[in-house]
Amino acid sequence: MEFIKQWSLCVCTALIISAVFSMFTPQGEMKRLWKIMISFFVFISFIYPLKDFDASAFKLDTQNNSFLIEESADKIYENRISSQIKEFLKSKDVQGANVSSKVKINTEKGELEIKEVIIYIPDEYEEEYVSKLVFDGLGINSRVVYLGE
Repeated sequence: MEFIKQWSLCVCTALIISAVFSMFTPQGEMKRLWKIMISFFVFISFIYPLKDFDASAFKLDTQNNSFLIEESADKIYENRISSQIKEFLKSKDVQGANVSSKVKINTEKGELEIKEVIIYIPDEYEEEYVSKLVFDGLGINSRVVYLGE
């Protein structure tokens, strides 16, 4: 961050100096040469601070990034499991069900742990019937509640 501050300070200073010198630009033949010299000065002021550039100052926090990747992977699997259960229930003529799931990925063991699955069903279906249907068909133990509970 310090590098960016120093670089922007250098560039701003160079632009201010070049603006002042532009006001004193002579007329005639020298005007073109004067403008080229000022442009070259501004160009050098952009590049010169890069000699102190240290790429190690811009390290990414890979430990924090891996946590974000795991968290987004959890959400992907939660959505995948929820949609799979919804499709299964539709295929078994259970209409209007909503599913909420929570999973945890253990990257060290390469395992996916389903923490909780809640199925929200309309009043016309029985909780035990839907729970048994999902367990027998998909092998997922779930908690079934009526919509609005």
